[in-house]
Amino acid sequence: GGGRGDPPPPIDDDNNDKDDDEYFGGFLPGSKSGPLIPEQLNAGGDGRKSGPALRFNGEEYKTPAERRREKAEGERLNKALANLGVASRRGADDLIFGGRVKVNGETVTSPATRVNLSKDVVTLDGKVVQGGINMVKEHTYFMVNKPKGFVCSARANEGSSGKLVLDLLEQWREEFRREHGSANPPRLFTVGRLDVATTGLLLVTTDGDWCQRVAHPSSEVVKQYVVTANAKPTRAQIIAIEQGTEVDGKHVTPHRVELVSADGGPKNRIIVEVVDGRNREVRVLCADAGVDVKSLKRTRVGGLRMPKELPLGKYVKLKPHQVAYVLDKGLSNNNGSF
Repeated sequence: GGGRGDPPPPIDDDNNDKDDDEYFGGFLPGSKSGPLIPEQLNAGGDGRKSGPALRFNGEEYKTPAERRREKAEGERLNKALANLGVASRRGADDLIFGGRVKVNGETVTSPATRVNLSKDVVTLDGKVVQGGINMVKEHTYFMVNKPKGFVCSARANEGSSGKLVLDLLEQWREEFRREHGSANPPRLFTVGRLDVATTGLLLVTTDGDWCQRVAHPSSEVVKQYVVTANAKPTRAQIIAIEQGTEVDGKHVTPHRVELVSADGGPKNRIIVEVVDGRNREVRVLCADAGVDVKSLKRTRVGGLRMPKELPLGKYVKLKPHQVAYVLDKGLSNNNGSF
């Protein structure tokens, strides 16, 4: 329902975003990458250790001891190539099947072949592959202010315009190559997705496990959106959104729905907060309530709120405490922080 708690802070309209390449250049000043597994993420909102989270396939996350044992035993070649920043696992499969990958001088055509990157030499087209997360030993976390027209996939689909969200981080990739002697940058993952027409906060990281943890419904991470409608919504429409609707075969109910009125701006804006994060959930909720959506912008994920200073198309490297904000339920209940 809506109307609970303190009024939300002023909401920035997309039209107010301005580009300041000189100030940002991709980064906020003084930002540093987080540790491999931020300590703050191991505890729940009450400070106690949380139980093992589930992956999308139902498996539990592995303990550090299990990870060390797996590392000693090696990993699948396609996963190793992905970790080295060469390609996605599917792309790595194509490289392997094509006979372009050798391990210790021998051509390998099975993606399931196990390799140990601390001992085995992997080459692609005759060149030793170096880079990825194995080179820097720590993960990096970004917040991107996604513009309209960009897709959240690793590669463009055939016939698409080819505008990828990950292309917005090319400056970081270039700086990584300069710093590490042309080595491959680690593979990047988007934490969930925003549809091509939606703008705003998108998390991108080299940490695939954290990505899955945040995106999985069991984490109950609240996502906040600002809907700009073509007309001021009626009270009946707000109630209809609050009551929920069916999305992808399941009835979903928003965490919170509220008209934006406290900041003195246009009266045709609605705050909608959801937990499920199903495909186009907010758009379906609005459409079924008879609300015609003019634009949709995500402003918060969990306890992490996007700063108004971050221009469209730019990104900021998150500090460890900011990474922890994402899963901080206390901050999430208080409209987040940056």
